[in-house]
Amino acid sequence: MKIIILAGLMCIFSAFGGYIYGKSQVQTKIVEKQVEVIKYVAQKRSQIQARPHASRDELLKLLRAGEL
Repeated sequence: MKIIILAGLMCIFSAFGGYIYGKSQVQTKIVEKQVEVIKYVAQKRSQIQARPHASRDELLKLLRAGEL
Protein backbone atom coordinates (compact mmCIF):
# COMPACT_ATOMS: atom_id res chain seq x y z
CA MET A 1 0.00 0.00 0.00
CA LYS A 2 2.83 2.41 0.88
CA ILE A 3 4.57 1.67 -2.41
CA ILE A 4 1.44 2.57 -4.41
CA ILE A 5 1.03 5.86 -2.53
CA LEU A 6 4.73 6.67 -2.96
CA ALA A 7 4.57 5.88 -6.69
CA GLY A 8 1.48 8.07 -7.05
CA LEU A 9 3.17 10.97 -5.27
CA MET A 10 6.24 10.59 -7.48
CA CYS A 11 4.04 10.73 -10.58
CA ILE A 12 2.27 13.85 -9.35
CA PHE A 13 5.55 15.63 -8.50
CA SER A 14 7.15 14.70 -11.80
CA ALA A 15 4.10 15.91 -13.74
CA PHE A 16 4.12 19.21 -11.82
CA GLY A 17 7.87 19.60 -12.41
CA GLY A 18 7.42 18.96 -16.12
CA TYR A 19 4.66 21.55 -16.27
CA ILE A 20 6.81 24.21 -14.57
CA TYR A 21 9.79 23.41 -16.82
CA GLY A 22 7.66 23.61 -19.98
CA LYS A 23 6.12 26.88 -18.88
CA SER A 24 9.55 28.48 -18.36
CA GLN A 25 10.71 27.29 -21.79
CA VAL A 26 7.66 28.87 -23.45
CA GLN A 27 8.30 32.19 -21.70
CA THR A 28 11.91 32.13 -22.90
CA LYS A 29 10.80 31.61 -26.51
CA ILE A 30 8.28 34.47 -26.27
CA VAL A 31 10.96 36.85 -24.99
CA GLU A 32 13.35 35.78 -27.76
CA LYS A 33 10.64 36.44 -30.39
CA GLN A 34 9.93 39.90 -28.92
CA VAL A 35 13.63 40.79 -29.04
CA GLU A 36 13.84 39.65 -32.68
CA VAL A 37 10.80 41.78 -33.59
CA ILE A 38 12.26 44.84 -31.86
CA LYS A 39 15.55 44.42 -33.73
CA TYR A 40 13.71 44.00 -37.05
CA VAL A 41 11.59 47.11 -36.47
CA ALA A 42 14.64 49.19 -35.53
CA GLN A 43 16.47 48.02 -38.65
CA LYS A 44 13.54 48.83 -40.95
CA ARG A 45 13.02 52.21 -39.30
CA SER A 46 16.66 53.18 -39.83
CA GLN A 47 16.46 52.11 -43.48
CA ILE A 48 13.39 54.27 -44.04
CA GLN A 49 14.87 57.25 -42.20
CA ALA A 50 18.04 56.98 -44.29
CA ARG A 51 16.08 57.67 -47.47
CA PRO A 52 16.35 61.30 -48.60
CA HIS A 53 13.29 63.53 -48.24
CA ALA A 54 10.42 61.09 -48.34
CA SER A 55 7.29 62.86 -49.47
CA ARG A 56 3.81 62.22 -48.12
CA ASP A 57 2.86 60.14 -51.17
CA GLU A 58 5.97 57.98 -50.86
CA LEU A 59 5.29 57.41 -47.16
CA LEU A 60 1.68 56.44 -47.92
CA LYS A 61 2.86 53.95 -50.56
CA LEU A 62 5.27 52.41 -48.06
CA LEU A 63 2.52 52.26 -45.44
CA ARG A 64 0.10 50.51 -47.81
CA ALA A 65 2.80 48.09 -48.93
CA GLY A 66 3.42 47.14 -45.30
CA GLU A 67 6.99 48.41 -45.29
CA LEU A 68 6.37 51.27 -42.89
